[in-house]
Amino acid sequence: MANKEKYLSGQVVYQGPIFAVEKQQVSLSDGTQVQRDVILHQPSVAILAFIDDDHILIERQWRATIQDFTWEIPAGKVDQRDQDNLRQAAIRELNEELRLEAQKLVPALTFYQAVGFSDAQLTLFTAEQLSPVAQEAILPRDQGESLDILTISFDELSQWFAQGKINDQKTLLAFLYWANLRKG
Repeated sequence: MANKEKYLSGQVVYQGPIFAVEKQQVSLSDGTQVQRDVILHQPSVAILAFIDDDHILIERQWRATIQDFTWEIPAGKVDQRDQDNLRQAAIRELNEELRLEAQKLVPALTFYQAVGFSDAQLTLFTAEQLSPVAQEAILPRDQGESLDILTISFDELSQWFAQGKINDQKTLLAFLYWANLRKG
């Protein structure tokens, strides 16, 4: 039977603009005390942006962490501009990254991204009935954010999935969600 650990104390040993690292002391069920290093992260959102039932928008961008480009669905962290509102963050990210707004924006699922060492949680939204944001309402992209945007069909994305061309976790999960929706 799995046992619960007891949180004893914590100390933030690093605080950055995107995440913090907390050194935690916990007590195991047998009384042994151990240290856990936990990355604390703001909640994030990702958007499965539908052009129609058979096409979505994805973006190609450079990721310094892996020193390579990735194809991803639009996403970003919830910040002070959103007042801790997931829906508002999704609206903002659609504007910033795709320059679009959605008449229909629905939360689909929420998941933890790396429970072994982080509390990072992401909510996937579906966005439909897309239209361009008015020129005067366009929000600036994050500093250094450079994107190639592609409309891709379900069949093309299925091929990418089979070939291992999708290596971003949120995009993999969004594809599987979309595939499940299509089973209908």
